[in-house]
Amino acid sequence: MTILAGDVGGTKTRLVLYERTEAGNRHGLEHRIAADFGSRSAASLEAIVREFLERNNVAGRIEAACIGLPGPVVHGTVRATNLPWVIEERAFGENLGIPKVRLVNDHAATAAALPLLKPEDLITLYPGREERERRVFAVLAPGTGLGQAYSVLGADGRQHPFPSEGGHVEFAPKDELEFDLLKYLQEKLRKRVSIERVLSGPGIMNIYSFLRDRSYKEEPEALRAEIAAAPVPAAVVSGHGLSGKYSICSMTMDIFARLLGSQAGDVVLTYLSTGGLFLGGGIPPKVAAKLAEGETVEAFLQKGRLSPLVEMTPLHIIKNDRTALLGAAAIAASL
Repeated sequence: MTILAGDVGGTKTRLVLYERTEAGNRHGLEHRIAADFGSRSAASLEAIVREFLERNNVAGRIEAACIGLPGPVVHGTVRATNLPWVIEERAFGENLGIPKVRLVNDHAATAAALPLLKPEDLITLYPGREERERRVFAVLAPGTGLGQAYSVLGADGRQHPFPSEGGHVEFAPKDELEFDLLKYLQEKLRKRVSIERVLSGPGIMNIYSFLRDRSYKEEPEALRAEIAAAPVPAAVVSGHGLSGKYSICSMTMDIFARLLGSQAGDVVLTYLSTGGLFLGGGIPPKVAAKLAEGETVEAFLQKGRLSPLVEMTPLHIIKNDRTALLGAAAIAASL
């Protein structure tokens, strides 16, 4: 059985062919061929997939496909975030000669792969406890935004992933500094403040601006110039936050690390995901050293009367950047 898995991003689309074999992973999936394509330069997802299939002489031979895309999937149709694409499952499959097609949210694809990840795919911040139930797993993914999803082991023995928009819940401060941060963002945004406003790339810059504008820390002129010239300002702040070169960057990342740990614990309580909480997205692997310092785990575990539930749950960073592809392949194999 030949399976196509895809992971669509705003700038890059990744495609992989898997073969279902006895020698594969837990789903019997063996990696065959992979290729990356520019998303923005392509007329459509269908055009990318057609080129990939024809290039590898497998057109008409794919039995099932699953593509993870940025954006909600409604009745089999998705409008890809930050791309001028509207994809419909049935038409996509018919036009490409693929009998079984499933379009899923990209974070749901990641969630489908969580039970398949191996120790070498992860950085473990907290191991959890052996006696925990391993039915529900969740991912919290800070990057351009704050993605979230979870998966549940069903009575059929399969892992069933579900998307979520939990990254848009309210930011709930816990101390005087965080209350001041909330007030600052309310004044700046003139609207409600979601947790994504502090746990994302733009969120890092919101925290940084708060510390500067509220005079908690001074912004050195050299740092201001470096940030202004950077294509990704948050990368500058996080990088210096890890190196300790500038105290404003260090404090920014300390706050980010605490807030991320706290929100991760909240996600465990929301889904009862004692199988594991996995930090995905582009940011956690890059700031793993900061997240491993202890404040993230401390905030993760501090959940009052329900702390014992969170204490059972392992907290990992996903370092395998092809996790969403593995999840998409697992979904395709189950169609």
